[in-house]
Amino acid sequence: MGQPFVYVGTWTIKPGKLEEAKKWLAEHADLIETNEPRLIAFHVYFDESGSKASVVQVHPDSASMEFHMELISKHVAGAFDYFDTILSEQYFGAMSESLAKTLAEYETPDVTVTKMPLFQAGFTRTNAAR
Repeated sequence: MGQPFVYVGTWTIKPGKLEEAKKWLAEHADLIETNEPRLIAFHVYFDESGSKASVVQVHPDSASMEFHMELISKHVAGAFDYFDTILSEQYFGAMSESLAKTLAEYETPDVTVTKMPLFQAGFTRTNAAR
Protein backbone atom coordinates (compact mmCIF):
# COMPACT_ATOMS: atom_id res chain seq x y z
CA MET A 1 0.00 0.00 0.00
CA GLY A 2 1.25 3.50 -0.84
CA GLN A 3 1.67 6.26 1.66
CA PRO A 4 -1.37 8.42 2.42
CA PHE A 5 -1.78 11.81 0.79
CA VAL A 6 -3.68 14.49 2.70
CA TYR A 7 -4.85 17.85 1.37
CA VAL A 8 -6.15 20.76 3.44
CA GLY A 9 -7.27 23.94 1.71
CA THR A 10 -8.91 27.13 2.98
CA TRP A 11 -10.75 29.78 0.97
CA THR A 12 -12.72 32.93 1.61
CA ILE A 13 -16.39 33.02 0.66
CA LYS A 14 -17.66 36.00 -1.29
CA PRO A 15 -19.90 38.30 0.77
CA GLY A 16 -23.55 37.29 0.45
CA LYS A 17 -22.68 33.95 -1.18
CA LEU A 18 -22.67 31.62 1.85
CA GLU A 19 -25.90 29.77 1.02
CA GLU A 20 -24.88 29.33 -2.62
CA ALA A 21 -21.44 28.10 -1.49
CA LYS A 22 -23.05 25.54 0.83
CA LYS A 23 -25.25 24.27 -2.00
CA TRP A 24 -22.34 24.09 -4.43
CA LEU A 25 -20.20 22.22 -1.88
CA ALA A 26 -22.99 19.70 -1.21
CA GLU A 27 -23.19 19.00 -4.96
CA HIS A 28 -19.40 18.85 -5.15
CA ALA A 29 -19.19 16.37 -2.27
CA ASP A 30 -21.86 14.21 -3.90
CA LEU A 31 -19.95 14.20 -7.20
CA ILE A 32 -16.80 13.13 -5.37
CA GLU A 33 -18.46 10.48 -3.20
CA THR A 34 -20.17 8.97 -6.24
CA ASN A 35 -17.08 8.89 -8.47
CA GLU A 36 -14.10 8.41 -6.16
CA PRO A 37 -14.36 5.07 -4.35
CA ARG A 38 -10.69 5.17 -3.30
CA LEU A 39 -10.99 8.49 -1.45
CA ILE A 40 -10.94 7.75 2.29
CA ALA A 41 -12.37 11.04 3.59
CA PHE A 42 -13.67 14.34 2.24
CA HIS A 43 -14.89 16.92 4.78
CA VAL A 44 -15.80 20.60 4.49
CA TYR A 45 -15.78 23.02 7.42
CA PHE A 46 -16.85 26.67 7.79
CA ASP A 47 -15.72 29.25 10.30
CA GLU A 48 -18.37 30.67 12.64
CA SER A 49 -18.83 33.86 10.60
CA GLY A 50 -19.40 31.96 7.35
CA SER A 51 -16.62 33.87 5.65
CA LYS A 52 -14.17 30.98 5.22
CA ALA A 53 -14.36 27.33 4.23
CA SER A 54 -11.81 24.56 4.52
CA VAL A 55 -11.72 21.12 2.97
CA VAL A 56 -9.85 18.14 4.36
CA GLN A 57 -9.19 15.21 2.04
CA VAL A 58 -7.54 11.92 2.94
CA HIS A 59 -6.39 9.86 -0.02
CA PRO A 60 -4.75 6.43 0.10
CA ASP A 61 -1.94 7.76 -2.12
CA SER A 62 -0.92 10.52 -4.52
CA ALA A 63 -2.56 8.76 -7.48
CA SER A 64 -5.95 9.12 -5.78
CA MET A 65 -5.44 12.89 -5.46
CA GLU A 66 -4.38 13.05 -9.09
CA PHE A 67 -7.61 11.27 -10.12
CA HIS A 68 -9.56 13.66 -7.89
CA MET A 69 -8.09 16.69 -9.66
CA GLU A 70 -8.94 15.23 -13.06
CA LEU A 71 -12.52 14.49 -11.98
CA ILE A 72 -13.23 17.91 -10.54
CA SER A 73 -11.45 19.97 -13.20
CA LYS A 74 -14.67 21.04 -14.92
CA HIS A 75 -16.82 21.30 -11.79
CA VAL A 76 -14.35 23.43 -9.83
CA ALA A 77 -14.56 26.29 -12.36
CA GLY A 78 -17.99 27.19 -10.93
CA ALA A 79 -16.56 27.43 -7.42
CA PHE A 80 -15.20 30.91 -8.01
CA ASP A 81 -18.76 32.21 -8.35
CA TYR A 82 -18.94 31.69 -4.55
CA PHE A 83 -15.36 31.51 -3.32
CA ASP A 84 -13.13 34.53 -3.51
CA THR A 85 -9.55 33.79 -2.51
CA ILE A 86 -7.54 30.68 -1.81
CA LEU A 87 -5.84 31.47 1.49
CA SER A 88 -3.81 28.34 2.05
CA GLU A 89 -3.11 24.90 0.70
CA GLN A 90 -1.37 22.17 2.64
CA TYR A 91 -0.12 18.93 1.13
CA PHE A 92 0.97 16.02 3.27
CA GLY A 93 2.70 13.13 1.50
CA ALA A 94 4.79 12.58 -1.59
CA MET A 95 3.27 13.56 -4.92
CA SER A 96 4.01 12.75 -8.53
CA GLU A 97 5.47 15.39 -10.85
CA SER A 98 2.16 15.45 -12.71
CA LEU A 99 0.18 16.14 -9.53
CA ALA A 100 2.69 18.79 -8.43
CA LYS A 101 2.24 20.55 -11.78
CA THR A 102 -1.57 20.42 -11.52
CA LEU A 103 -1.63 21.74 -7.95
CA ALA A 104 0.82 24.52 -8.83
CA GLU A 105 -1.80 25.94 -11.22
CA TYR A 106 -3.84 27.02 -8.18
CA GLU A 107 -0.92 28.68 -6.41
CA THR A 108 -0.39 32.41 -6.54
CA PRO A 109 1.98 34.61 -4.52
CA ASP A 110 -0.91 35.32 -2.10
CA VAL A 111 -1.55 31.63 -1.34
CA THR A 112 0.30 30.15 1.62
CA VAL A 113 1.47 26.70 0.51
CA THR A 114 2.86 24.10 2.88
CA LYS A 115 4.36 20.89 1.51
CA MET A 116 5.24 18.07 3.89
CA PRO A 117 6.26 15.22 1.55
CA LEU A 118 8.10 12.94 3.95
CA PHE A 119 5.81 10.53 5.78
CA GLN A 120 7.34 9.48 9.07
CA ALA A 121 4.84 7.42 11.04
CA GLY A 122 1.16 6.87 11.62
CA PHE A 123 -1.83 4.78 10.65
CA THR A 124 -5.25 5.05 9.09
CA ARG A 125 -8.33 3.35 10.51
CA THR A 126 -11.28 2.94 8.23
CA ASN A 127 -13.34 0.95 10.76
CA ALA A 128 -12.37 2.44 14.10
CA ALA A 129 -14.09 1.15 17.24
CA ARG A 130 -16.95 3.35 18.39
